[in-house]
Amino acid sequence: MTDTERAEDRDAWIEWVEGRERAVAGPIGNLALVAFQPIGAAPADLQGFPAQVWREPGEAGARVRPTGQGLELATEPAGWEPVSEETFVARLGADGLPLLRAGGRTADVFSLDGSDYEIRLYDEASPKLAAFAGISVYDYDPAWRVSARLEAYDANSQVPWEFTRSTDTGHTKTVPGVIVAEIAGRGYELTAFADGGQLVLVFADETSGRESYAPGRFLRFDPPANDSGELVLDFNRAFIPPCGFSDFYSCPIPPAQNRIAAPVRAGEQRVLWRD
Repeated sequence: MTDTERAEDRDAWIEWVEGRERAVAGPIGNLALVAFQPIGAAPADLQGFPAQVWREPGEAGARVRPTGQGLELATEPAGWEPVSEETFVARLGADGLPLLRAGGRTADVFSLDGSDYEIRLYDEASPKLAAFAGISVYDYDPAWRVSARLEAYDANSQVPWEFTRSTDTGHTKTVPGVIVAEIAGRGYELTAFADGGQLVLVFADETSGRESYAPGRFLRFDPPANDSGELVLDFNRAFIPPCGFSDFYSCPIPPAQNRIAAPVRAGEQRVLWRD
C-alpha cells in the first residue's frame, strides 16, 4: 500500500468516526431508544403513541390501528404519510424503514429472526442523548487492516446465538461460512453473520472490559467480491454495539471462537458521558 493510499484510508476513517457520532445521536440513533414492547396477538396500546398494535399469524410485521390524531408512517425516504385506519407495518428493513412517528417519538417493528416481534420506541428527548459526550477511539493504524478469507458453506447455516437480553438467547443468525484470518500471529476461524447485505463480526479481545466496551465490539464489512473468498477485516472500524448506548437493545455476544487472544487497539473504545 502506498503512502497516498494510506492517507486516503485514514481520511475515510476520520469521516467514518464523525459519521458514527452523528448517527448514534440522531432522532432514531442508538441513544434515542427508550423502550421496547413485545407484540402479541391481541391489540394493545402502544406506549406513548395514539395507536394500538398486534400481530396476525404468519405476517412479517405488525398491524397498527390509530386511536387518536398525529400518527404517521414512512415507508420510503420521500417522507411521512398520516395513518387514519388499520395499517400493516412491515418488519424493519436494511434501509431503516418503515417507521412510525407521533410527536417527538418514533418506532420500528423489529424481529431478531422472524420468530417473535417487538416495537422499539425512540424519543428525541431521551436522557441518554443529553448525557452523551462522544465516543473515544484508538488512533488509526493500517496494521489493523487484516487480510482474511471466507470459506463458504454449501448453504447458509442458522446458528443459535447468545444475547445480552437472556430471553433472546437461542434466536438464530444466518452464517454463510467460516472466516479464516491470522491476527497478531495466531490463526482464527471466526464466525460472522449476514445482515443487510453485509457480514457482521461480533468479537472480544484483550482490551474488552479494560480499555474497550465489554462484552465486545462489532465489525461490519462487505462479503467477498469474487469466488476467491478474499476480504479485509479493518478493525479500525470496529464499533461499540447498540447496547453500549441504550439498555433497551438486545445485542449478540461474541462466541468462543471470536475471542481474540491479543489486544485489538483499533476502532471505538468507549462511550463518553457528561458528569
